Amino acid sequence: MKNNTNKVDLLVFGDMCIDYFYKVDNIPSLNESAKAVTLEKFFGGMGANTAVAARKLGLDVDFFSIAGHDANDYISYLQNLGIRLNLKAVFGETTHSLFFKNQDRFISFFYKGVSEKVEELAKDVHPDIIENAKCVYLARTYLNLYLKVVKLCKKNKNFVVFNPGYGIFELSKEDEEKFRKILKSVDVFVVNEEEYKICMEKNLEEAVNFGNKKILIITKGANGADVITNSGKVHVDAYETKAVNESGAGDAFNAGFIAAHMKNFNLTDCVRLGNATASFVVENYGCQTSLIEWNVVIDRFNKLKKVMRQKS
Repeated sequence: MKNNTNKVDLLVFGDMCIDYFYKVDNIPSLNESAKAVTLEKFFGGMGANTAVAARKLGLDVDFFSIAGHDANDYISYLQNLGIRLNLKAVFGETTHSLFFKNQDRFISFFYKGVSEKVEELAKDVHPDIIENAKCVYLARTYLNLYLKVVKLCKKNKNFVVFNPGYGIFELSKEDEEKFRKILKSVDVFVVNEEEYKICMEKNLEEAVNFGNKKILIITKGANGADVITNSGKVHVDAYETKAVNESGAGDAFNAGFIAAHMKNFNLTDCVRLGNATASFVVENYGCQTSLIEWNVVIDRFNKLKKVMRQKS
């Protein structure tokens, strides 16, 4: 593990994942089988997806994660993009996702692999790593790690964005208390509709009522996103496009939102830029396949703003 002494726009904490997409002739019932028509391998992972998308949008990015022994090609890919890596090498297989899709039906499986050891990175997080970042992004629910990160961020006054992903469904009672502590220290909390429902059911008050200068974003896929602050709630439409696969759209949204924030856009436009960035990802298989540069995203952002003006 190396310490980074260079200033970065964005420091990302999270996982790496290798995704396998199978197109099948049908989705079989229990104890039945089906023929796989095609197989494609893609790079993914909630943390890595956001790091790659942010880099494509022009941000200087540092990625803090764990890599398995089978991730050498992934590591080279990230390095070639210009992403600075704080990676701890662990013997074991990188996280894997398996997607089986037939037309509009699909099933998926997820193997955590070495990502289960991301919590162990807490001892490798030093103050200088946080001090050198303008924005810090936390992917998934590596709670012990993130408790240390947000404590350092509070001292350093970093802008912190937290998206727990599916990990929010697995919180124990002890985890919920850690989760609340993290929420108190972040600036932006991003969840989808199902994750928000879990927040409500678990009485995670900080997720529902963020108070002064806190931002809650509830993403709704093709239906856009709701933005909640102490000033009220604003709905922001999505960019209309044909969706082939939604995996990775949320990660691209986060990268677009953060990039816009770093470029001093207002809050609503930051969300619009997040939606515009996500619209490219859903058009193809693979979480990182269709990520594009800032000037291309801006074109869709302008079209989205034009549609909003026409509606109003």
